[in-house]
Amino acid sequence: MASRKNHTLKLAGILLALVLVTSCFVGGTFAKYVTSGTGKDTARVAKFGVTVTANGTMFAKEYDTDTENVKATIAKSVLSTDKVIAPGTKGNMVSMTLAGTPEVAINVRYKATVKLDNWVYKADESETGEFYCPIKIKVGDEIYFGYDYPSAERFKNAVETAINGYSDNYAPGTDLTKAKAPAVSWAWAFEDKAADAKQTDVKDTYLGDQAAKGNAATIDLEVVTTVTQID
Repeated sequence: MASRKNHTLKLAGILLALVLVTSCFVGGTFAKYVTSGTGKDTARVAKFGVTVTANGTMFAKEYDTDTENVKATIAKSVLSTDKVIAPGTKGNMVSMTLAGTPEVAINVRYKATVKLDNWVYKADESETGEFYCPIKIKVGDEIYFGYDYPSAERFKNAVETAINGYSDNYAPGTDLTKAKAPAVSWAWAFEDKAADAKQTDVKDTYLGDQAAKGNAATIDLEVVTTVTQID
């Protein structure tokens, strides 16, 4: 009997121990690996800071030749405030300067618009006349002579295409002072002494006479520079 009683007490003790162990599992949590991390970053607006400056004066209110005395005489004869051109004159039409180092890729686009009106010579007023423009326009290193073209439209398109061709894309961080920019100048020779000269005193004088009659030939150049962020 004693042995059986001891066995019962032993069994009761084991059951009590199991109950206590089970209570620990139910009342608490299992240990586990725990880690955490925080993602954080700061950004600012990418720099743009591009400036475009048009340099030079396209035309002047007075004109001159290579002779200083003639310059003084002719300058005094110009009574209007209009900017004028004549044989022996020249000047810079436009020179664009870019500045800045944008942190984004950009496209620099040049859009030129040339207008040529009344550049016509008529040997006889009953004729339709021919396109005659003794002005030469230089874009970069290329020179375009007006009298080499059969029409104002062809001359205009050639100059516009040359200027627009300076448009280009640039990578982020490019120093835009080194970007391609068109330098445009013009000149009307005082006299073309070549044997096969297309410019003549007769035709030049005709243009001057037409101006005196209120039918002056005019030239106008506009260059719009647009800087745009690209992908």
